[in-house]
Amino acid sequence: MTGARLWLLGVAGAAILAAAPALAQSPADSTEDARDRDRLELGAAVVSGPFDALGTFGYHRLLRRDTSFEWLVHVELSGGSAGNLREGAGSVAILFRPTRFIHRDWPIRPILEFGPGGHLVFQSADVRGFGETAFHTHVYLKTHVYAGFDIPLSSRVGLVTRGRLTVPTHKALDYAQIALFLR
Repeated sequence: MTGARLWLLGVAGAAILAAAPALAQSPADSTEDARDRDRLELGAAVVSGPFDALGTFGYHRLLRRDTSFEWLVHVELSGGSAGNLREGAGSVAILFRPTRFIHRDWPIRPILEFGPGGHLVFQSADVRGFGETAFHTHVYLKTHVYAGFDIPLSSRVGLVTRGRLTVPTHKALDYAQIALFLR
């Protein structure tokens, strides 16, 4: 069953990325919009669970803008370890940002994004006393709401800080991140 879910997640991610040029209909051609179209994010996240922090690498792309929303794709790789446990994750999310919350002329910009995300998590643990390593993978789809701030430091570099509310979940805030972004 895990193999089938992994294949389904891979197909869905490939379809999303293949559709990106077709969806990129209407970002305006101003220099500010061009800078916000693509960005890389390098950061750290605090998550609920055994890890103190995870290292993250993300790619954020503006796909489309209409009168109500900006459509974005966010791809992220993360990894961390705690004691004998190691974890890595790959995530793909389609996010919608209400245009009324977008203020590119503000020095500190609010972030409000929501949408579905798929995650593939890989864990390994050294089994003490046996000289063996146990592996576990998990694939899941959830809906996320991100809120935070985007602070441009120059035309190409800035900071982003955000928290995530996930539905369904048993914890209210399961993820908080700060990252340096490059455009």
